[in-house]
Amino acid sequence: MNGVQKKISVIIPCYNVSAYIDRCMTSIITQTIGIDEIEVICVDDASEDDTWTHLLKWEECFSQSVILIRQEVNHRQGAARNVGLSYASAEWIAFVDADDWLEPDYLEQLYKPAIDCEVDMVCCEVARDTSNTLTFFDEVTRAGEKKEGYISVDTGEDRFSLFKAHILDGGVLGRLLRKSFLMEYDIYFLEDLFYEDLYWGTLVRFYIRRVYIVSNRLYHYFYNTSSTTLCQNLDPYIDHITVQMRRWTDYKKRGLLTVYRDAMEFETLSAAICFLAEHMCTYNTPSYSLFKMESEVIRQQIPDHERQKYIRDFSPVEWMLLDLLYQPIDKSGFLQAVDQVKKLYMDAAGK
Repeated sequence: MNGVQKKISVIIPCYNVSAYIDRCMTSIITQTIGIDEIEVICVDDASEDDTWTHLLKWEECFSQSVILIRQEVNHRQGAARNVGLSYASAEWIAFVDADDWLEPDYLEQLYKPAIDCEVDMVCCEVARDTSNTLTFFDEVTRAGEKKEGYISVDTGEDRFSLFKAHILDGGVLGRLLRKSFLMEYDIYFLEDLFYEDLYWGTLVRFYIRRVYIVSNRLYHYFYNTSSTTLCQNLDPYIDHITVQMRRWTDYKKRGLLTVYRDAMEFETLSAAICFLAEHMCTYNTPSYSLFKMESEVIRQQIPDHERQKYIRDFSPVEWMLLDLLYQPIDKSGFLQAVDQVKKLYMDAAGK
């Protein structure tokens, strides 16, 4: 790679993605900002298929812009992103998953306000896409729902609004971040765990000061029903509880619980409810033991949830799930609640 300074480092964790990586890379190489402005860092996390062969072909074609790193042992996406970040030389960072793809002007749309408004992060909307080909939005489907504009986080109330309004939800995707911001606050991903972006995304919301929201759907999130987070495998759900415990411990060490305890409690309860709903609705027979583990962790971290004023806006279903976590419920009662929750979600979806 030559000595020309790139504007953006795009980091792509790759694991057994030979079926998708060419689509992803095509959408990056053809960005309207220009390939000469992009540094594409692909981290092969010990793939067992021919992902590496595909990546070598891209490196051969774009040797001035593509950097390949091969891990000998799989440590999941968090580690691959951390490794990619350590190689990044550009001022701005974008994370892209290897089975996803970008609108042609994704980087240009995010980079312009990043420079013009001198922010630490620019966000756009992420849309689920089940297409197996490289497709793009038309003018109607491209338009997002969030209000475009600049956000300044100057007070504790400003910061809590980011949590309560879910303005910056969505984890790592659909973001352009200033690398120096990530380095200054030591914002990294947990390794060897699922839900690593839950830990990372909450840290970003605690520290971010200046944000710009782009009101367009520019990132295609491939919705794959056979992916690890959608299959009936307990590991992701166990990891969710592990990440929850790590967040509480690590954020306490950083002093964040002292300053932003209400925000952290709200974030923790919201995440626990989403986790419980997903667990109940995904499995034919959800794990009672896993539910009890989650309940125990929540009650230890937040013994008095009723004092949390910000949960008053929860929906009836969310309140039902929250109450379950604080009740001494037996297995029979849990399974009855599962049936009720599934019915409520199916009714809401019109099924």
